[in-house]
Amino acid sequence: MTPAPLTKTLEFEKKNQKMPKLPKHVKVKKRPIPHPSTPSPYSGSSSPKTIYVSSSSPTMGVVKRVQKYLRAAENRATAKLLSGNNKGKKGDRRNQITQLAQSNEALKKEEVFVKATGRAMERALKVGKWFEARGEEYTVSVKTGSVLVVDDAVEESERLKKEVEEAKLKDGNGDLSKSAMRKRKRAVARLEGEEELPETRTRWVNMVEVAVSLK
Repeated sequence: MTPAPLTKTLEFEKKNQKMPKLPKHVKVKKRPIPHPSTPSPYSGSSSPKTIYVSSSSPTMGVVKRVQKYLRAAENRATAKLLSGNNKGKKGDRRNQITQLAQSNEALKKEEVFVKATGRAMERALKVGKWFEARGEEYTVSVKTGSVLVVDDAVEESERLKKEVEEAKLKDGNGDLSKSAMRKRKRAVARLEGEEELPETRTRWVNMVEVAVSLK
């Protein structure tokens, strides 16, 4: 039996409103969602470490990237701890314990985020499940949300010509009611460019964010 998708357990807020229907000769072309560049693993804790995944991203490949970020964070914390110990008084045990506690707390707060939208959300959740299975080492949290994206409305010229010809032909048959005739005339006017069409459309897509940190 095929296991149920992990996304089935998630809840999302419905934000999309019903959009006006576009003519048949206008196709909606989806734009890629822009993402900020991923920072280096060696950048400081002030730089959010976010990995954006697609539906084709290999699960273990993403897992290894997350681990690389977490190891770099651990190395930074260790280096800072050793630097603090060198500056302190030799044998100051209490100072070392305090610094170690502060270092551990800082490390817990340094999270790596795995984000995905649409069909790729299943991939991000699989990454989260991998880390959850190793709960003695990692802390995992999942958050849902939505992202506003822009699509292009593209006119197909050949299909437009065909629609105009068909609409005019039906308009000239004379066997339509008055209301149908008015609708047909409006359709012809729209097809011939007298009615302005939107160049873009916006919509909300579901998004999932998986946060992973060391314990």
